[in-house]
Amino acid sequence: MSLRRKALVLFGALAAAAAIGIATTVATVETVCTADVPTPAVTSDYGITDPGYARSQGDSFLTFPEWYIVHAYRDLADVTGQSSESQFHYLTSISGFWRSLCRATRQAAGSGPATSDQKLTNYVIGFSFTAEMALQGGYEKTIGALSAETTEGVKTAEDAFNLALLKDYAAFLYQTPWYRYPFAAKLHQFWRETPFVPSLRSVERRFSLSLQYAGRAAYAAIIGYAAGYDPAVLTIRSVVTGLPAAELAAIPGVKVIREVTDSKGGKGVLVETERYAKFDAFARELGRHPGAAFGEVAGNHRILVTIVIPPGDGRLAAFDGLPIFSVPVQSRPGARRIGVDVPVRSLVQDIARFDAAGYTFEHAYDY
Repeated sequence: MSLRRKALVLFGALAAAAAIGIATTVATVETVCTADVPTPAVTSDYGITDPGYARSQGDSFLTFPEWYIVHAYRDLADVTGQSSESQFHYLTSISGFWRSLCRATRQAAGSGPATSDQKLTNYVIGFSFTAEMALQGGYEKTIGALSAETTEGVKTAEDAFNLALLKDYAAFLYQTPWYRYPFAAKLHQFWRETPFVPSLRSVERRFSLSLQYAGRAAYAAIIGYAAGYDPAVLTIRSVVTGLPAAELAAIPGVKVIREVTDSKGGKGVLVETERYAKFDAFARELGRHPGAAFGEVAGNHRILVTIVIPPGDGRLAAFDGLPIFSVPVQSRPGARRIGVDVPVRSLVQDIARFDAAGYTFEHAYDY
C-alpha cells in the first residue's frame, strides 16, 4: 500500500471515529439528559405580544454551555498567570462542559420550551471546544511543559503577551461573541511588538502561539461568515415592578417602553436593556432601589444564574433557587461554580442574598 493510500485510510478511520463519537454524544444527551415531566408552555403574565419580546424559557438553561467556555478561558488566563498554560487541567474542563450541558438540558426540558437553534449552537461549540482543549492540552502537557521547565518560573516576553491576550479575550467574551475577537490583528501585534530574547522557551512560544492565533483567526472568519446571516440580538426586554417609569428612565442604558398590567391588576414597566454583562449590571442596579424587582424577563418566569462558592464552604444559604449543577473553578482550588434555577421575581433579592452569604454572583443567563 502506498504512503498516500495509507494516509487516506488513516484519515478515513479518524473521520469515522469522530463521526461515531459525535453521534453517540448527541444521542446520549438527547436521551439520557431529559426530564420525566412534560415541557410546560410559558406565556407572559402581562399579555405582552410585541414582536421579538417572548423568548423560550428553556434557552436560559441551555445558554450556560456557551458561557461555560467563557468561564473556562477566564480560568485558563488565571492559571496561566499563576504558573503556566501547562498547569491547566484541559480534560477536566472538557468533561465539565458536557456534564453541565447534560444537567442544563434536563432542567430546560422541565422548565419550558427550548429552541433547536440553541441546541445546535451548544453542540457546535461543544465539539469545537473539545477539539481545541484536547489539542492545546496535548501540546501544553508535553512540549509546552518541557519548555516551561527551562524558565525557572520566569515568564518570557512571549508568555507575557499571551497572558495579556488571554485576559483580554476572557473579558471580551463577557459581552461580545468570540468570533469577533481580532486574532489576526493580535498575531500581527505579537510579532511586531514582542521583543525576542533567544531561548528555548521563546522559540517554542513563538511557534506555538503563532499557530494558535492563526488557527483561531481562520476558524473565527468561518464562524463569523456563517453567523452574519443570523446576527445575535443584543437587547432584551423585561418587566420591572416596584419602581416608577421616571426612575427607570434615569438609569443609564435603560429604555422605557410603556407601563403594563398583569392579569391580577399588578403594575409594571416594560423596559429594554442590553444583554449579557449589561443585564447583570441592570439586575444589580435594581437591588439598589428598595422594592424593585423583575415581573418577568422576555415573557419568562424562571432564569438560570451562576454563583461561585469559596473553598471550604460546602453548604448553600437559604434562597428561592434550586441548584442544578456544580463545576470546579481551577484557578481557585476548592471553589465551585454552582448553577441555580431561580424565579425571575426573586432574582434581584436573590443576588443580595448571595452577596450576604459570601458567594459571588456571576451571571444571569438570559434567553
